[in-house]
Amino acid sequence: MEDLKEKIREIVMEVVKKYYSEKVLVVVTGGIVNFDVSLRELAALKREREISYTLLFSRNAAKIHDVKAVTRQLEPERVVIDGEEIKCIRKFLKPFKAVVVAALSRNTASKIANLFSENLTAEVIIDALMLGIPVIAARDAADPCSEVWRDLGFIWMGTALRKAYEDVLKKVEEYGVVLCDSDELKQKLEAVLWQPKAKAPDGVRGVASSGAYIEKNIVTVQDLIPFRGKSDEICIPQNAILTPLAVDFIRENGVKVYRK
Repeated sequence: MEDLKEKIREIVMEVVKKYYSEKVLVVVTGGIVNFDVSLRELAALKREREISYTLLFSRNAAKIHDVKAVTRQLEPERVVIDGEEIKCIRKFLKPFKAVVVAALSRNTASKIANLFSENLTAEVIIDALMLGIPVIAARDAADPCSEVWRDLGFIWMGTALRKAYEDVLKKVEEYGVVLCDSDELKQKLEAVLWQPKAKAPDGVRGVASSGAYIEKNIVTVQDLIPFRGKSDEICIPQNAILTPLAVDFIRENGVKVYRK
């Protein structure tokens, strides 16, 4: 009987992962520095969370990086290479909860800073910001002032050139792009996608002021674990789906779940 229950859970989780996983667009530019670290971070997140990637390669990136190898590592639903026709950027971006630039290149950073949407990758990043979609970018390949670049021998940069690169990245950040080191990519993306809200929204009844609100279409045990011992009252959307493991967690920990 227990084996049957476990098998049912596995099937349900597979369905959940396929249809209710958080969708993330991964933009791959020509940036090389620590690109392998970014891929490891994204692959690790996929193993731990219900997440689905779509890959968007710039034309330059498709020549520099091994598209097949990157695809094998991240197992995306779809791979798009700049040059393919996308009739409406807004509709293309609509399913995604976040846009991740696996290794922001100097070229792409400069285009964003100057709002040059002359290629698909730059246009997608700029339009995502305009649509309110979080954009996270690994800055290693776009920051020649960093230690990793000095280790590569780039040590003769003049003051004016250094300031120019710093200004580009500062402007990119001011536009709303979250810049981070490659080895922080998993942590930053998790914070954007799954950071729980500490307070229930106005108009929700039956939830204590110390309760929490999880605004997701499907609530998993991973969403509930951060509240263990912190809040015994949690509010979720009216039509949200609780996974079997989430139901077990609620029962075992005496958590009260309310629907708004």
